[in-house]
Amino acid sequence: MIKTLIVTHGNLADELVAAARTIDEELARGVHPLSLPWDVDFDIARETVTGRLQELDEGSGVLVLTDMFGGTATNLVLPSLEEGKVEVVTGVNLPMLIKLGSLLDRGLELHELARRVVAAGQRSIHVASEFLGSRG
Repeated sequence: MIKTLIVTHGNLADELVAAARTIDEELARGVHPLSLPWDVDFDIARETVTGRLQELDEGSGVLVLTDMFGGTATNLVLPSLEEGKVEVVTGVNLPMLIKLGSLLDRGLELHELARRVVAAGQRSIHVASEFLGSRG
């Protein structure tokens, strides 16, 4: 099974995973948070991330979800990006994690799993007034 590492600033990773596991208990098997302190030392954090990636990879690769492109969390994992081994998706949100739960046992390739998670996350973003129609 492809494991997922969620890397974010502050406690966001822990809270996202807790919320997702409340909705889908299956996520406890393969989704792991790594919340970085705001004042994290970059070199120490890079070692932590590298170690976690090695721990989680069971041969199918690791999907890494981060909070935002260009942020520390993403910058820490980008050097580990490797086709078929580590894929990075930025902009993590709760709908992505819920979709992930339904995809864990499908035997998808790492890149395809990443694409489907991104699509679910994008489909969940709306301007409510446009989505529901004008109420004015």
